[in-house]
Amino acid sequence: MKEVKFIFGIHLHQPVGNFDWVFEDAYQKSYKPFIDILKRYPSIAIVIHISGSLIEWLEDNHPEYLDDLAILVSERNIEILSAGFYEPILAVIPDHDKIGQIKKLNKYISKQFNYDAKGIWLTERVWEPHLAKQISKAGIKYIAVDDFHFLSAGKQISDLDGYFTTDEQDARLSIFPISQKLRYAIPFQEPSATIDYLKSIASDDGNKVIVMADDAEKFGVWPGTYENCFGKNQWVDRFFQAIDENSDWLKTTTFKKYYQSNKPKGRIYLPTVSYFEMSEWTLPANQGEKFSDLVHDFENSGKIENNRQFLRGGMWRNFQNLYDESNWMQKRVTDLSFIFKKHKQKFAKKKRQEIQDNIWRAQCNCAYWHGVFGGIYLPHLRHGIYQNLIAADKQVSKILPPYSETFDVDNDGFEEVDLLSNKIKIIASAKGGCIREFDILSKNFNILNTMHQEAESYHSKLKSVVTNKVTSGSIHGNMIAKEANLDKFLHIDKSPRYMLLDHFLPARTSLKSVQGNIPEKGDFSELEFNISKKKNIDFTCLGIAFDSPLRIKKKLDLKSNILNIDIELTNQGAKKITGLYVCELNFSLLGGHTEDRYFLINGKKPSKYYLDSTAIEQKVKSIIIINEYDKFSVETKFVSPTRLWRHPIFTVSGSEAGLEKVYQSSVMMPNWKIDLKPNENIKIKFKIIIREL
Repeated sequence: MKEVKFIFGIHLHQPVGNFDWVFEDAYQKSYKPFIDILKRYPSIAIVIHISGSLIEWLEDNHPEYLDDLAILVSERNIEILSAGFYEPILAVIPDHDKIGQIKKLNKYISKQFNYDAKGIWLTERVWEPHLAKQISKAGIKYIAVDDFHFLSAGKQISDLDGYFTTDEQDARLSIFPISQKLRYAIPFQEPSATIDYLKSIASDDGNKVIVMADDAEKFGVWPGTYENCFGKNQWVDRFFQAIDENSDWLKTTTFKKYYQSNKPKGRIYLPTVSYFEMSEWTLPANQGEKFSDLVHDFENSGKIENNRQFLRGGMWRNFQNLYDESNWMQKRVTDLSFIFKKHKQKFAKKKRQEIQDNIWRAQCNCAYWHGVFGGIYLPHLRHGIYQNLIAADKQVSKILPPYSETFDVDNDGFEEVDLLSNKIKIIASAKGGCIREFDILSKNFNILNTMHQEAESYHSKLKSVVTNKVTSGSIHGNMIAKEANLDKFLHIDKSPRYMLLDHFLPARTSLKSVQGNIPEKGDFSELEFNISKKKNIDFTCLGIAFDSPLRIKKKLDLKSNILNIDIELTNQGAKKITGLYVCELNFSLLGGHTEDRYFLINGKKPSKYYLDSTAIEQKVKSIIIINEYDKFSVETKFVSPTRLWRHPIFTVSGSEAGLEKVYQSSVMMPNWKIDLKPNENIKIKFKIIIREL
């Protein structure tokens, strides 16, 4: 009888910074019921990977799950895969962290499951050829990536019924292909479809192996899948039953068992690539649309399967070009990792491990990119990165001598410099003369954790999407909206939202107009300021305002919990400059429409007090944002009463449940009338005060 081997793997993960209720919901809807059903089928082999961020939550909330799994591993043919502990994109973290994170999970797996892990789950299957060396150095023998990786290297689907070897310098690594056909079939088609496909591949020698490894969340968490998998349709139970009933020719196995018993099919050198859908998501919006249209043309003509390997978009690192906010976090964490590596022996062992884990948590991939999940557009996920980054950074900073040199954090050609007190750390940039990061050290909270609206390829379809339609199928290709009229909230920002950005506007500018395309009469936001640091940070820039040369000087003076800001505008031209000067301030305190976060104007709660409200405030001496949840306040205090506009920033982005608007930050725009004769100047002073509640 012909036989075929089948490797069935699931990947369980929740991001660092995700809400506790999301973890619990995924546990109840997917992780627990899946294992409960698996227990009833002792002959079925399976491969499981659990990310470190989820492991830590399970240990605190459902340790019995890990204990039950350990018993299954001891009694059954179950393989536990390792990975980077906190689910980083291995390609973009330092080599010492690649090895360190994998070894950390190896050690945990050995202790908790008494299992020697030899394979890893490669996060988002982001492959770059140099990875083979560091993965191998971590003690790993094999990985699995999508069949698209192999097609991109010239293989055919018919070749992909075994594993291959690759090498980098003196390192060797084996690689299994994951079947996209089965990824899309399971659990969205009837179990019989998978059984029939596997039967068509069976051979007389029985040595062929087909792999399906994918997110566990597609079994119960993705929209509509709980009812399909564990509710009325009972897909998971019926699938395991079908495997059991066909066990005479369908042999489930694990990567480890197959690797130990079978030779590789040959060598392979994979290009820099991830799974097929990712290559579209990494492209700029207009190119992403063209790529999507091209793919659909091939699908409609029936030519996609023979030409998929020739259809490739961008690489994962493109997200760092698309989103400045992603690049900033990645560079900050990377720089800190190298600094800590250099100085870590100065810390006691316990403190050293605490700092190391915080750095590694800050490398969790989910907040760095966007595809079918909310990713970088979700403020709480970015907050999770910053919480851990700041926690590590403030400890490392204690042992570093103060220095005044500038440095280019984000590799954009513009210098940055930091300013540190016992309460606050800010990082200011020469580009635009702005503040890029504003950390409250006691709270591990970056109040400048903002996100601008980048153009996305799906925005052109906003007006045609169906609203509130729940489907039970793959989340890839879903175009539904969680609420109506999302197109009204869509505004593409020309640049990221930071603090102290300078705007020059016509005298009659309205609040409504600055919520759209700002009628800018200056060019300072893109200019390079001269930046220097002694005890303070000083900015200077000569630019154009109202078609006339104007010089801006800014001085930032940090004293404990108070940042003093002095701004001087000088008319350097031969004609009068008349209009409005606006200093843009952005604050991201999470929770745009909750009762525990609100504004106080001159000490009183206004009628529009939510952080996502819009208002014009007159004669403002003080505007305070109260964050009762995190127990701190941020006050902007003016020397003289000032007119101020405020409005929220919403983004419109995709998620597994459909398109949604997301509150990102509150913009405060104090504005001053200027009427400057040649060589005349105006001086503006205000301060930002952080208080713990």
